Amino acid sequence: MNKYAKLLNNSLIFALGNLGSKVIVILLVPLYTFYLTTQDYGLVDLVASSQALLMPFITITAEQALLRYIIGEKDKDIINSVFSTALFISIVMLVFFLFFCVLFYYFHVWSGKIIVYFYLLVFMAALQILFSTYLRAIGKSKNFALSGVIQVLSILFFNLIFLVYMKLGVDGYLISLICSYFVSNLYCFAYSRCLSIRFSEITRVSAKKIIAFSLPLIPNYSMWWVVNNSTRYVVLSYLGLSANGLFAVASKIPTCINVFVTVFQQAWQISAFEEFDSHDRSKYYSTVFRAYYQFLFIIASFLLVLNKIIFENFVSHEFMMAWKMVPLLILGVLYQTFSSFLGTIYTANYKTKDVFLTSFVGAGISIGANFIFIPMYGEVYAGLGASLGFFIMWLLRLIGTRKIVYTKIYYLEFILLNGMFLVQTFLLFLLNDISGEGQFFVQFLCFLMTMFLSKNFLSVLFLFFKNKILSKYINV
Repeated sequence: MNKYAKLLNNSLIFALGNLGSKVIVILLVPLYTFYLTTQDYGLVDLVASSQALLMPFITITAEQALLRYIIGEKDKDIINSVFSTALFISIVMLVFFLFFCVLFYYFHVWSGKIIVYFYLLVFMAALQILFSTYLRAIGKSKNFALSGVIQVLSILFFNLIFLVYMKLGVDGYLISLICSYFVSNLYCFAYSRCLSIRFSEITRVSAKKIIAFSLPLIPNYSMWWVVNNSTRYVVLSYLGLSANGLFAVASKIPTCINVFVTVFQQAWQISAFEEFDSHDRSKYYSTVFRAYYQFLFIIASFLLVLNKIIFENFVSHEFMMAWKMVPLLILGVLYQTFSSFLGTIYTANYKTKDVFLTSFVGAGISIGANFIFIPMYGEVYAGLGASLGFFIMWLLRLIGTRKIVYTKIYYLEFILLNGMFLVQTFLLFLLNDISGEGQFFVQFLCFLMTMFLSKNFLSVLFLFFKNKILSKYINV
């Protein structure tokens, strides 16, 4: 299997795992709304969100160091040493976190029982992150994807026991979540039997190496959360609760792109690290980035086609105006993903400090722009700050990474795709008063034009599936 086919193949494996998991999670929402009160659901959502936000700080993103130092490494002693060190660092952080949990209890942040659940949830999630990343690093992509599916299926199973049958409410939900991570960990342990954890091999040198690599990545992982929530607070401060409600609904549409991005980034990290020392890495990175941005512009254009249809047919009338905020929010997500792609080149070259610096600049510009544009122009421009911040970040990373690997940009094509997106957005506003059928026709024409400009990606995809099908029949 050549490197391009391997990247696509891994992307498909991770896609099946991620999308399957997300479908089950969506299907579980009605179950939660039936067995939990609004107050209970608000509490468990806060606990789950807090756990997700804390994970980069608890693991100090040591899993990224695992990925970088283990991929391509043949010496089992080095692999065992790196993993043992990363695990030890995470355990130390979990011990420190235990003291914070005591403070949470002392200051009555949550009840003692909820804090115990919260700590167990963070503990199990930290182990799951490390062991599942190890599976991905040693090439067990299918097992990595399956560990996520097993976790979600376990949530469903334990919810039926603790939430539906035993009717334990908040306790049932949180116990189900903890048990699901436990089952996923058992699966990961079973396929990590070749791993030998030896704390005797932990050295100050290896610990410093992992910490130096991982620490600068924490702000990068937290930045989208910071930018999104700072925008939320600026909207709330200057425009009020109603506008903030519109922003909350509008921001759900661009997150559809993140589903695809998460899948690709998991596969891309493996390929980027494996191919970093190859003689034709510049051509490889450039080819992949071209296909990547073409694919994302197709998704973005398709979301614009559906934008008003979604708000007219599936959202309450009082949220209708939120469609106007969606295009700029999508543009922000696009450049965030382009930045993440180039950020992988920094991590492949162990330059994680540059990831931190560019993230810091991008976040600063985004937050500053929000304080200028939102008070002046209203909620429609709530996504402009993020778009500007992530664009500058992408530009800085493009310039910076070219000193490491020259990533070629097909400027005419890239500018035309950006221009087509802006034209499609402009027509969305300009033709606001014509019939729905007329709007859909115009938007669909723009989508077809975007597809035409992205024909390189479509031809690559066609050839991949053609070869996949042919090889299947030849082998038979």
